[in-house]
Amino acid sequence: MGGPKITVVAIVLLLVGLLTGYLYWGRSGKQLADELSAAKARLAEAQQAQAGEAAMKAKLDAAEAQLKQLTEQLAREREARQTLEARVGQGKK
Repeated sequence: MGGPKITVVAIVLLLVGLLTGYLYWGRSGKQLADELSAAKARLAEAQQAQAGEAAMKAKLDAAEAQLKQLTEQLAREREARQTLEARVGQGKK
């Protein structure tokens, strides 16, 4: 009778081991799926940040171009003012 008991116990232990292995294998698969979805979320966030950065760079470039234009206009206005002041100064003499 000892032989059949040992066989039954061995089969039960084998089934318990297989069930534990299957559950552990499923758990790591779920963990990988969770990591994949988290990585996809980080990628989407990075792409949005990159798009925002590109938009800010475009705005900065436009502002720099406008600043350059205004600086040149200011220099022309100053030259015109100096020229007019020089003419007015010559007329008073």
